[in-house]
Amino acid sequence: MKTLIEFIETQGGSLSEITRHLNSLSKEERVRQVVALNRRQQERLWDLAQQAPEPVTLDFLVPAGAPALLPFPFEGKNSLPVFTHFQKVFYRTPDGKIAGYNHQSLAWLTGPGYYVVKPAMGKPGAVVIDYTEIPSSRPQDWPEIRPNESGISRFVYAGMKDYLRWVSPDVVIGRAYKGKEESPTPNWFLLCRSR
Repeated sequence: MKTLIEFIETQGGSLSEITRHLNSLSKEERVRQVVALNRRQQERLWDLAQQAPEPVTLDFLVPAGAPALLPFPFEGKNSLPVFTHFQKVFYRTPDGKIAGYNHQSLAWLTGPGYYVVKPAMGKPGAVVIDYTEIPSSRPQDWPEIRPNESGISRFVYAGMKDYLRWVSPDVVIGRAYKGKEESPTPNWFLLCRSR
């Protein structure tokens, strides 16, 4: 059986083939194959996902009707040279917004990187993970909410917005944009539903 990497590396490969492959895997194997992708493969998948048949919606990240503050984790893999594994954990705030934070090994240094997720306007995804806005509430045992413009966090999260593209019912590919002009960065990441 071909792996996700092989589907992405195949000349003329299509998103529909990748989607079918991901849907055929167990949850554990899907996560394993998704977090195995390197930077070049993530960039290729981002390009393929431009033709996604479905948008990413807020309900993709947190189901409609989910109780406030109930976490929905996604295993993540980014294209940075080190510290590539992380989780993005989403939740619905008591006032109905979708928010979340980054659970990763360097959070003690970089901060938790809280964000609010909103519909995207005129960008390559249907939703945007917006680090320029932070939530006012969080699950009780989570890290304190801190501004992304303070301390070391400003070098990682300040001014950043992540745009998402649909890959499968459990997987999205994202790309980071920075600054007032929302310039694309050479940084991609994958998220795979883990529960």
